[in-house]
Amino acid sequence: MMQERNANPETTTPEATIHPMTRKAANTSLAKRAISPDSHKAVLAGALSLEEARSLGRNAGPAGPAVRVNKNDRTPTKTPCLCGCGELVRRNFKAGHDQRMVTLAKAYVRGEADLTDEQMEYVEISGKLDRARTQVQKEERKRQEVAARKAEAQRRKEGREAEAKRRNAEK
Repeated sequence: MMQERNANPETTTPEATIHPMTRKAANTSLAKRAISPDSHKAVLAGALSLEEARSLGRNAGPAGPAVRVNKNDRTPTKTPCLCGCGELVRRNFKAGHDQRMVTLAKAYVRGEADLTDEQMEYVEISGKLDRARTQVQKEERKRQEVAARKAEAQRRKEGREAEAKRRNAEK
């Protein structure tokens, strides 16, 4: 006499109700990350068909999005470059554009430009604002020294011209 396996409803497992090839395909899909672990469990329980699980993808299960997202599955988000050029970058700046922040910080110190809150926070934390202040002070000192030398040269020139006029007047 043949006895039926798992004939008793109390000992029947939900996994016993699905076809073995479906179970194998679900395991393969999970291994290839075509379906999420939640979808895999739902397929084995018979609550979801394998096609439906595959259509949901690996980031969503039968009850919605998966709780955990694998680090490798995240799509990189791009944000605008902090310098203000508008280029989309993964981090703060496009290559070489952090130097533009020093230029913007110098313009801010001179009162020629305004910085956004995000830019201001960056230049303060990175020390670029202090660097810009010292550079602007050096430039201002140099400008004053050059202006003083030019003024002195102009006075000497005017003095020589006045002396030449006086000598010509005496002749």
